[in-house]
Amino acid sequence: MLFLTFLISVSMASQDLLKKCYLEQFTIGDPEVKIQIYFEDHIVKNHKIEYECLEFIISRGYYKVALSLYENYFLLNHIDITDRIVQFLKNDKYLNQREMQTLFKLAMAKSNQVQIVQPVVQWAQSKNATFINIKFSHRQDAPACLNAKLEVVEIKNDSLLIEAFGIVSHIPFKYRYAIKLYKPIDPTSSYEKVESVGTMYVNLTKIEPVLWLRLTEEDYKTPIWWDLKDNFRKDMEEFAQMLEKESERKERNADKQAKKNQKKRDQEKQKQTSQKAQEAKRQLEYEHNQCYKPGKCEIGWYQRQ
Repeated sequence: MLFLTFLISVSMASQDLLKKCYLEQFTIGDPEVKIQIYFEDHIVKNHKIEYECLEFIISRGYYKVALSLYENYFLLNHIDITDRIVQFLKNDKYLNQREMQTLFKLAMAKSNQVQIVQPVVQWAQSKNATFINIKFSHRQDAPACLNAKLEVVEIKNDSLLIEAFGIVSHIPFKYRYAIKLYKPIDPTSSYEKVESVGTMYVNLTKIEPVLWLRLTEEDYKTPIWWDLKDNFRKDMEEFAQMLEKESERKERNADKQAKKNQKKRDQEKQKQTSQKAQEAKRQLEYEHNQCYKPGKCEIGWYQRQ
């Protein structure tokens, strides 16, 4: 009788956990991909998921679902379950699984070990606004991070700060883009929005309706977002002419600087040659003077004459 009561209580606890984890409609043996899609839907809807659900999924052998849930919910939302999951995974039964080895390594990684990279950025402009396209990726030819989670957006009068967190090939990345703007903007009418997966768009309203020579206060060359040329043809064509003139100006300055540097090197060389000649003259005069002293002219100026 006691054993039967125990079984009933365990069964009720399991039912409660299934309900808590939104899994009451599933049965053991359901395909893993079905459960993974179900959890992904709950993540998108910002439903709260308890840690016990992660352990439950692992214990049922749904290792790919567990890894996906850990990365896309607990890790991306900075929910610290490190001690609990590490202790749970120390069971050799689980660490023999490739997905659990990956999860274990991720859990063991400290926050200060997360690699910080600058995302891929392009920009365009009209006289009234500056447009920035940001792809959360570590290089131009790499795909965007599909699960990048935007964490910080600060649009100020003279600066822009964007931070996001994402996981690529089970490696956590922090994307950070911080710049001082070339000219002041109006933060109140500027805005940002998420575009396609892994990218975002920033629209900065200029205070002064003029074209900027560059995006940042520093002379940093950000790639131009030429895809917007058709949207703002007149301004972008004028911008292209500005860039061409600036390039020609820099080339002229570089030529002037090269000539100036060459002149400086020639002057330095001439100075060194003159110094060597003066040193040789002083040496000869010294040896000549020594020859007028008795016994001092063994290898001096007199013998060489």
